This record gives sequence, C-alpha cells and structure tokens, in this order.
Amino acid sequence: MVAVNRIHAIVVASVLAPTLLLGFASEDASSPNRPVDASVANDALRYGRDIRPILSDRCFLCHGPDAATQMADLRLDSFADATRELDGFAAIVPGDPEASLLFERITTDDPHDVMPPPKSGKRAITDEEIDLIRRWIEAGAEYEDHWAFEPLLAPVVPPAVDDTWSRNDIDRFVHRRLARAGMTPADEADRETLARRLFLDVTGLPPTPDELDAFLADRSPDAYERLVDRVLTEEPYRTRLAERMATPWLDLARYADTSGIHMDAGRQIWPYRDWVLDAFRSNMPFDRFTVEQLAGDLLPDPTIDQLIASGFHRNHVTSDEGGAIADEYLLEYAVDRVETTGAVWLGLTVGCARCHDHKFDPISQQDFYNLIAFFNNVEQPGIYTQVPDSNRAFEPALEIPREADAERIAEIAAKIVALESERSTPTPEEQAAVDDYLAGLGSDGGFGWTTAEPIAADSRDGATMEILEDGSVLATEGNPADDAVTITYRLTDGEHDAILVEALPHDSLPGTGTGRAPNGNSILAGITVEAISVADPTRRVDVPLDWAWADHEQPNGDFRITNALRPDDGRVWAAESHGIPGRRTFVFLAAEPFGFEGGTELVVRYGFDSPYAQHAIGRTRLQVGTADESTRTSLPVARSDWYIVGPYPTTTGQEAYDTAYGPEAPGPLAFGTKYRNLAWRHAPGVIDGQNVTLAQGIGAEYIGREIYSPTARDLSVSLGSDDGVQVFRNGEKIFDRRVNRGVAPDQDRIQVPLVAGLNTLVLKIVNTGGAGGMYFRADPPESELPSTAVALLLPASSVRPPVLASANESIRIRRSPRYRRLNEDIGVLTAERTQLVSDVPKTMIMQEREIPRDTYVMMRGLYDQPDRDRPASRAIPTVLGSLPTDIENPDRLDFARWLVSDDNPLTARVEANRTWAMFFGRGLVESVEDFGYQGAWPSHPQLLDHLAATFRDGDWDRLALIRRILTSATYRQSARRNDRSLETDFDNVLLSSFPRQRLSAEQIRDQALFASGLLVERFGGPSVKPYQPEGLWKEVAMLQSNTRNYEQGYGDDLYRRSVYTYWKRASPPPSMLALDAPTREYCSTRRLTTNTPLQALVLWNDPQFVEAAKLLAATVIERETADEARFDLLFRITTAAPPSDAIRETLRDTIARYRSRYENAPEDAAALIAVGETMPPEGLDPAELAAWTMLANAVLCSDAAIVKD
Repeated sequence: MVAVNRIHAIVVASVLAPTLLLGFASEDASSPNRPVDASVANDALRYGRDIRPILSDRCFLCHGPDAATQMADLRLDSFADATRELDGFAAIVPGDPEASLLFERITTDDPHDVMPPPKSGKRAITDEEIDLIRRWIEAGAEYEDHWAFEPLLAPVVPPAVDDTWSRNDIDRFVHRRLARAGMTPADEADRETLARRLFLDVTGLPPTPDELDAFLADRSPDAYERLVDRVLTEEPYRTRLAERMATPWLDLARYADTSGIHMDAGRQIWPYRDWVLDAFRSNMPFDRFTVEQLAGDLLPDPTIDQLIASGFHRNHVTSDEGGAIADEYLLEYAVDRVETTGAVWLGLTVGCARCHDHKFDPISQQDFYNLIAFFNNVEQPGIYTQVPDSNRAFEPALEIPREADAERIAEIAAKIVALESERSTPTPEEQAAVDDYLAGLGSDGGFGWTTAEPIAADSRDGATMEILEDGSVLATEGNPADDAVTITYRLTDGEHDAILVEALPHDSLPGTGTGRAPNGNSILAGITVEAISVADPTRRVDVPLDWAWADHEQPNGDFRITNALRPDDGRVWAAESHGIPGRRTFVFLAAEPFGFEGGTELVVRYGFDSPYAQHAIGRTRLQVGTADESTRTSLPVARSDWYIVGPYPTTTGQEAYDTAYGPEAPGPLAFGTKYRNLAWRHAPGVIDGQNVTLAQGIGAEYIGREIYSPTARDLSVSLGSDDGVQVFRNGEKIFDRRVNRGVAPDQDRIQVPLVAGLNTLVLKIVNTGGAGGMYFRADPPESELPSTAVALLLPASSVRPPVLASANESIRIRRSPRYRRLNEDIGVLTAERTQLVSDVPKTMIMQEREIPRDTYVMMRGLYDQPDRDRPASRAIPTVLGSLPTDIENPDRLDFARWLVSDDNPLTARVEANRTWAMFFGRGLVESVEDFGYQGAWPSHPQLLDHLAATFRDGDWDRLALIRRILTSATYRQSARRNDRSLETDFDNVLLSSFPRQRLSAEQIRDQALFASGLLVERFGGPSVKPYQPEGLWKEVAMLQSNTRNYEQGYGDDLYRRSVYTYWKRASPPPSMLALDAPTREYCSTRRLTTNTPLQALVLWNDPQFVEAAKLLAATVIERETADEARFDLLFRITTAAPPSDAIRETLRDTIARYRSRYENAPEDAAALIAVGETMPPEGLDPAELAAWTMLANAVLCSDAAIVKD
C-alpha cells in the first residue's frame, strides 16, 4: 500500500488530466434534486399531490393525527375537522380563501399570528405554495383518500401516443405523460450502450467483447428481446443476476456478519444470504419469498430452507454488553423488526408511532404495538454471552449439515454406541475383578459415615427452621430472597475430616426439588465450618475445607461445587432441581481433622446470598466421616470451570512472552481484581479435550482454573496452543514453549505438581498472528477414581439410584483390560465427530416462544413503562383494514400472508416501485421507503398501479416484471438530454431519456475484477475477506472483541464477487463505504449517490483496483501489439465502446509519458506491478506493463466505466 501511494504521488499530475478528460465525476450522474418545473403544469390540482405535502410538512406536526400534540383542538388532515367551526371561525371555508382562517394565517405579516410560527423551525410557506392553497380552497377544498391506501386496481392502459415508439404498456403511460408536458422521448440508445446497460443492470457485470460482437452481429428485429431472455434465463447469467439482485435486498435485510453493538462480535448467518441468492436464481415468486422470510418457521412442517429463510428477522443488531438490560434490548429487537417490515413491505415509517401517534400518517401508537405483538415472541435472550468464537450462530440457531457430513456423523454415532455398549459389558472374568474391587471399598469406602445430630438451627433473614426426627433440618415459614442458615450439630468423641451434606426434597417444598425457589431449584453460595469443644466451649477452631464433590452440577453456567469453597466471590453451586428431581449429595474434605475429646459441636453455616432469589436449600442432613490416606489418594481432583482474561495486544510475540500482565500472580484467581483494566471472566467455551479458538492478533491471553487436590500429586496434562504457551502453577512458571504453530491436541505433555488443597493453574497463550487457540486435557492415573465413582464411597441411602448406576459403570470401565483400546477408538471417533459438527454450517433462525410474551403500549416508547391499561393484540394498522375474521389468534404467518394478499394495497406497489428504481435509479415514487403522507407523489400513478397489479396478478413473478421493464422503449432510450428536457424536467422525473447512474460500490469492484480476468465466480458460501488497510477493525473494537483483528483472505477469497465480502458493522469494507454502501446497522431502502475526492483515491490506490488494472493491462498487451488496437480493446472491455477521437489523442499522449516515466524509474515500475497477490504473466517488460497499468487504472476509474449510460 505504501509503494502504491508513493507512485501515485509522483504521477498524480499526469494521471489527473486524462481522468478529467474522460469525465471522472459527471454532474448528470448524481445531480442534486431540483424541483420539477413543468411536470404537473397541465394536470388538474390534486389534494394528495399538491396540497397534502404542504400541510403535512408545515402543519400536521401541531394539527395532524397525533392527539397528544394537537394545538387549538384543530386538525387539518381531514375535511370534517378542517372545515369544522371553532369559536366562530373555520380553518377552511370551501370556495372562500378569504374567509378561511388557514389562508389568513399563512398570508399574514404578523409574526405572532403567521403559520407556521417562526419558532417552529418549519420553512415559511412560499408564494407558489400559497397560490396552490388559494386555488384549492377556491375549487372547493376537496380532500381525497391517500393514493397508497386505495385498493390496488389495474388501470386502463391508455392508447399509444405514437405507435412507432411504444413497445409495451409501460411506454404508453410514459409517452402520454411526456406529451401532456409538451415533451418527446429520446431516441433509442446505440446497441453497444444498450447491451452494456442491460448486462450491468441484470448481471452486475459488463459484457465481454465476444458477447458484444455476437449481439452486434445479430441484426434480427427481435435481437434485443432475445438477448434480454438470454441474460434472464440462461447460465451463467442467471447466477450473476442472483448475485446482482441480492445486494439491494441484503441492504433491506440489514445483513451483516457481526452483531453491531458493544463487542460487535462475529456471527454466522451466511446461509440466509445463500437462501436469498437461491431465491433470486430460481425466480421464487415474491409472495412465497415474503412468507418464508417473515414466517418460514411457522409454516406446517417447515423445511430446512424455510427455517433458514426466517433468518431475515435475525439480521438485526444484537447486544452482548455485560450489565445491559435484557428487556430493553428485547423491545429494541422487536421494534427493529416492525420498522424493517414497515419499510420493506408497506413503505411506511411505522417507527414514528413508537412513542406517540404518528405525526403525519394515520398510524396510532396502538397500531404500532399491535404490530410489535407479532414480532415480540421470539425465543432469544436480550443480551447474548461473549465467546471467543467469531463464527457462532446466535441462538436460536439451526445446524445445516451437508448430506455427506450428516451421513458420516450418523455413522460415527452408531459406531460409538456400539463401542460403548461393548465397553460397558464386561466378560465374567472382568466382572469378577470389578466385584472384588468394589468389595474392597467397603460399604462406606472407609469413611465410617455417621449422621450428625442437629441441636439448633437459625436463619439470618427470618426463615423458620425445624429439626425433623430423621436428623434433617427443614426451612418452613418465611422465604427471604437471600439467606444464611446456621445449624449446630452434636458429635461424639473422635476426629473427623469429611462432611457429607444431603439436600433433600420435602412435600412442603415446591415441585420435586431441593430448593425453595418457585421451580424447586436450589443453590449453595458457600459453606463454612467451626468446631467447638463441648467440654470447654472456649476451645473453638475454624475448619478450612479444601476439596469438594457433588453428585450433580447444573450444566448451563458456572455452577461447580468448588464455588462453595470460596463463599465470598459471588459464584455458586446449583442443583438443577427444577430439571432433575430428587436429592443432591455433596462431600467436603477438611484440611485438618476436627473434633475434641468429650464431644464436639459442629457449627455449619450455609450461605445462600446470590443473584438467584429464594434459592436456598430447603432441607439438609449432615454426616461426618474420616478418610484414611489410601481413600484420599484414590479421590479425584476437583476442578473449577475455566476463566479467561485478555487479550493483551502487543506489537511483537516476544513482548507478549516477556511481559507479566498480572493474572499469573500467586494465590487464588482474584475475580474482583483488574489487570490493566481487564478482569477474569467465565469462559464456558473453553472445554477440556477440545480445540478452543481464542482472540486474534499479536498478544497474550490468560486462561485459568482452580484445582483442589485431596493429596499432593502430579497431574499429567496434554496441551496444545496457537501459538506458544506458558504454564503457571500457584504463580510459579513450570512450562514455557515459544513456538509458532496452529493448535492441536497433544502438542506438549507436562506434569503439573499439585499441593494438597487449592491449586491455581494459569495458561498464558501467546499469539503471534492470526487466531489464537488452546487445547487442554488432564489424564488422571488409573489409581484415581473417576469422579462419578466417588458416590461408591458414600452410604447407598444418601445417593440417587441413577448416580450409583453411573458410578458402578465408571468403575467397570476403568478396571476393564479392554478399556484403553476401546476408549482410544471412541476418542478418535469422537474427535472426528466433534470436528465435523464444528464445521457444519449454522445459521440464525426465528423460533416462537411456547408461552406468548405479553405486549403493551409502551409509554414514550420505553421498555420499563408498559401501559397495563393498553394491552396490544396482534393486528394490522387500522387504516389498512383488518385481518380476516376467521383467524382467531393471528401470528406472524397470518400477517405475512396478509401482506401479499389482495386485501393489502401496499406491498405490490412498494415492490414494483423498488424494482423500477433498481433500473432507473429513482422510483416512480422517489421515496421508496415512504408511501405515507410525507412521501413523494408518484410521477406516474397509473403506471405504478399497472405494474403493481400486473405483478400481483401474474403470480408475483419478478422476472416477468423485470422483462417488461427491460424490453420497454422507455428503458431503451438514450441518456442524452436535449434543451427542452433540461428546461422543463431537469431531474428527468418524466423519463424523456434514460437516467444516467453511477454504478454501486459492488458493481464498480466486480467490474474491475471481471474486466481483469481476476473474478472468481463461485456461488454461495461463507463470507470472504479481500484486501483492506491494516488496523481499521482494531481502531473500533474493544479488547475482548472476536472481530478486533482483520485477517485478510488469500487465493480465490480475494477475488469473489462483492456480495460475499465479510461485513463488519462497526467497520464495513472501507472501499464500499466510500462508494456509498450503508453500514447495515439498520434497514437501508436506497443508497444515495455522492461524489467525493475520497472515492477517486480509493479507485486509484486500493490494491484491489491497482491489481485489477495490472492484470487488465497484461491482457491488453498480450492480445494486441499496436497502441491503437490496445486502446480499442481496453475501452471495449471496460466501457463496451471504442474511445472517441478526442480521448484517443489524450491516450496517446498519456501512454507516452507513462512509458518515459517508468523507463527512467525501473524501481517504481517493479513496485507498481508487485501490488496484489496475483502476478502478471512472465516475460512482459516491467516498464511497459507499469505504463499500461496506470492507463488501465485511469480508464477503470473514469466516468465512462463507473457510470451506466
């Protein structure tokens, strides 16, 4: 990039002259809007077209449909209200402007009375507008219903003004409109221009010289029509058409590859984009296209494709900000869906009614929330979790395995089931050996468990505690949100070092669980123990606990039993009693034996302070025991979940290795401590035995966990890392591997020396580029019990039967001589299945909640201010009628079907208008997103209704609509303007010629790739990352974002069509953004065209365009030897026409100067032709190639190339 800028800095003077001569920035291509002088001069005055826009813009804010802001009890949006007498006056007196208070107020010079008031910020009404209002009142002040809300009926096609010009019905409407304005249509464009226009409009790519020659050689009368049919129906044009048409639809769908808020995390939804592409390629009828996107998940027995289609309304921005309020964002998501649906299908700004009745359109706030009710029932969280995986499909999501992968996954699953069955069925000899082993454990595993007698129980926050006859303690009256329960137990003589706690169900507790929560669940936030001598109560000691085990831990969060060993850090153990009924059992080991001669009182404090209100354990029973050394040695280590802190970006890997950022410090994981403004956070995505993706870019990231060991021992660990890894045990570095590699299992094997009790294990992963990663697996010795087998060391009565069955099974597997072989086979298959599943495409879909969410009108549009007196029910806006009466409980599917029914006057008009705008640059209604009162009046109302009705009645066939447009004489006109046209209709609203338009950002890039031969035409698939300046993502990303670093693609990924480019909302592709592409944070209904110097710099200096110019230059040099022939070929490839004589003269002068410049600066020539990953053919002279590269670049940047005539 630096070399390119340097070269252009030197040659900018020479390249500028030919570029301007070629017309880089054409005024006609993007002229500012100007009023149409005579487009309506010969029409009768119309309220909707001529008067309502004035009143809507200047008056409706205070005198419109919104009752909350009406002033002076006056409405001007209806005839009855405007002519009603108020205090002896009427705003409008039909036939008498002088008696009309409205006319008096808009013509007065008194600043206190004039309307609109100067302080309103509204523009004063002009003399021309005053005259229109005067004439309208004189004519009777007739109001009319808004044209867009009128039923859609096909108008009568007018007779042809000139039979020699009109080619279809479109032309009859257009020509008659021109004739009324005293204008005539332009001549037909020359065939080269017409072919280029057609190819660019349909495929997004220019025609090749061969395709041009074939069309020019076909002199048959229907040659053009047959070319239209070919590009609409044949391959490869049909696929190119899909890729061209998908881009504006993805703008509407606000498609992007990141979430947009806070972390702007990456997400996987590209299968939705593939669905859109397939829909366009197959010419899916628009009614089906609508229903499947808005409600594909609600169709009877929806197919995978229909579920994928429902992702339309999962494209919206989502948040993963910690501490954000879920209900607030759930409302925002629903609002986005309604606003998008309103813009795309209704052409209405319905979002203006979120906080109050619409100021201008007849849409009430009740209407808005009735629409919200359709979209407010999605099964999704308001705030998503943060994970390192930038390819995650945010829930609800769908896996889409390829057929071969699905078959292999099923085959592997069957093999694993068979191997597991074989592994779990021992031979008689193996069973005998296992039985002997179990017998050796004894009935209580050597612990000698005895039930402790409770003698006192107390609740800190007021619950009533009752001691039952079986030695358990039950909480009865009072159920505080948080609590701490203290129970004192009487123990006999002797020492103990183990505590067994049973959490027991009871008929008085909710459900079948162990807790006091309404759903029966329970948590344990902490447990502390104190031993007091009965003989001498002054002798009392705290009993530290340094190991824990539970028969079950709730799996959907950080709920390990080890959390209870640190009672003050906010973490808890959870029972999942609401999902799995029955008792829960947990065991704690003391660091030292406890107990006094003469008896001991054991004071146990159970802590239940947590974010989970009323989740205290409702009934407990306690036993004590003693573990001998062999028992302790056989117990497994207890592990916390993994936690992560970082990344810490650096400029070099060496710096990352050598810098201590703090998390490796000795001691327990300090969850409240900030290490350079970052703190430990739960990492549910870090799973033992799996490759884990970490943050991208150069830097360090820490992954840590706590390990509680019953005895001092060595832990055998298998590691993998991307790139290097340092391992710290209790603050001491015990391993350091500095290497550049991708992560894989078993790259390193180490022994971690554990002390008895708490150990802190921290892995520092150093990434030297690309994505980081890690792998961790602990391999316990066979002498160590499997975790589930600890249940065999407990009294059988204290453990649920399924837990005992699982424990017996784990022992049988461990003692089996076939275990290792079968386990290895299962491991290999499991790893393959894991990889296949991780590679399966996933996408985000809609999914309804089983219990509908209540919806209310939200006062001022705020999530926390529902008006309980104004519930919302699913219904369409009143102005558009109502859903069929036979639908009792309408849902999204009913709403989607109504949108494309004959009862809805808007959808066909809106889509027909949007399709027209795709080819002419402007809709028949210019405000394509707003068909309401504030929207533009149709330039050709009857033509719009003709197109819309024909579209609807023709089975919503888009290609038929497009063909009708493309074969019209209106479309085939030349873009040349005459003086009469410029004087009468400057903006060409009446279409007296074809409107010149600059190509879209995607078309400009794709054209350059296509012309150069670089374009890789592969249909569908994941997003790709072509050239982009370094550091842009990092500038806008938070440190923990998984899209902080842009990893440029390579090979084919650099040259795919632009529709496949990865779209990060916080930093969209910069060349696209410079050329007016939206960020896609919200629905974009049309792109406004700008002309800026930055655009020229992009086209001159972006490596994508420089590389394309280089390859285009190589093509020209290899195919032709003479400069004149090369000029012709260069222009035919890029513009479809040879250069004019004047431009040809400029080209001769320019290529001469470029040759001289690069012959005298070979190092600059070498730097220029080295740009990009694709090198030109060998044997070309570097100076000659550099000179033609500069010329090709100038032509690719020119007005002739980037504007469609």
